[in-house]
Amino acid sequence: MVGALVPVFFGLLIFGLPIFAALALAVAAVFYFWGGMDPVLVPMRMFSGMNNFSLMSIPFFILAAELMRIGGLSDRLIGLARALIGWLPGGLAAAAVVACLMFGSISGSSPATVIAIGSILFPAMVEAGYDRRFSIGLIATAGTLGPIVPPSIALIIYGSVTGTSVGQLFAAGLLPALLIGGLLVGFATWYSARKGYPRDAYPSVRSILAAMRRAAWGLGLPVILLGGIYSGVFTPTESAAAACLYGWFVGAVVYRSISLTDTLKVLRSTGLISGPLLLITAGASAFSWLLASTGTPGDLAAYVLSSTDNPFFVIALFNVILLLAGCFLDSASAIIILGPLMMPIAQQFGVDPIHFGVIMLVNLSVGMLTPPVGLNLFVAMGVAKMSLGEVFRATLPTILLMLLALILLSYIPAISMVLPNLMF
Repeated sequence: MVGALVPVFFGLLIFGLPIFAALALAVAAVFYFWGGMDPVLVPMRMFSGMNNFSLMSIPFFILAAELMRIGGLSDRLIGLARALIGWLPGGLAAAAVVACLMFGSISGSSPATVIAIGSILFPAMVEAGYDRRFSIGLIATAGTLGPIVPPSIALIIYGSVTGTSVGQLFAAGLLPALLIGGLLVGFATWYSARKGYPRDAYPSVRSILAAMRRAAWGLGLPVILLGGIYSGVFTPTESAAAACLYGWFVGAVVYRSISLTDTLKVLRSTGLISGPLLLITAGASAFSWLLASTGTPGDLAAYVLSSTDNPFFVIALFNVILLLAGCFLDSASAIIILGPLMMPIAQQFGVDPIHFGVIMLVNLSVGMLTPPVGLNLFVAMGVAKMSLGEVFRATLPTILLMLLALILLSYIPAISMVLPNLMF
């Protein structure tokens, strides 16, 4: 029965069905034609998969990010990033990475980060003399920091489907995000120095403090979110709701850039963004339930254990599978389908579920940059008005840096685990 599930799923995708429909219909078809079971179980399992308190945080975080984006926070974060490191060779490029890191700590979303930062900084970099391909490749890759740095929508989904602490996952994502961000800043500085790109003047203490003051309200959001979670005041879902109220207050009252009409538009756009994501989660829940109920994770674990007992090769195999999955599935679907399958196997080889969540997330973040489903590529196409092939080629050097970070994170667990071990 399970042997027919994957071919049916990909066959439906080839016929052009949306991912959530392909997932649900594949399970229903397997039930009806091969399992002798009533397909009415499929919507029941979809509802059961959606009936999860943690998943309520996803539309809240998306709404908070949208409120901050239209509220003028992007400009202020970019100004702060330029004040901090704009004096480096190619300071505008380095500032783009830092701005993506800061905005990602608010949005938790990769495409949202590329839109918010890229729509402002890409034209500015081109006008300053930076190469178009270098600029869009760097911004598209830096956007992948959005789901890695806490709070992260992808880590919330992983925690909900594997029963792993979301708070610990958030803590585990911070140092990997800083590692990747540091590699990207280093590359941007090296490349810009070779090309002779301009740099900003050395900032004064007064200018840095002024930039921090302008961005202070936005920077307060991740402090409130993570502080509330780790102090026990908020659950992750409650913190996401608090983020929405905070984001609206800052945009409408403090910055006075969000009107009632803007608020209604943001609510509508949030629904349009959240709806497909939650539908995919529902369809993937039914898909993963069928796999789990047939004992597929155990069979795969036994197969892997019979093939090798070397954790090094098992982690390498998982990385290859996840990188390939990232080419064809969005992060949410891949996590829900593969997380419950792979995590138990990883545990048998001594890999902590928190560490494995980071490995999975970084792999799928690389998938945001690889055709045919790399969302960051399509967003970057719109920002730069370039073809898919041009944008993908532009990201190849920075993808190699992401893969280097993936190797380090895979085989040095301390990078991911030091903060969860200290804080919990």
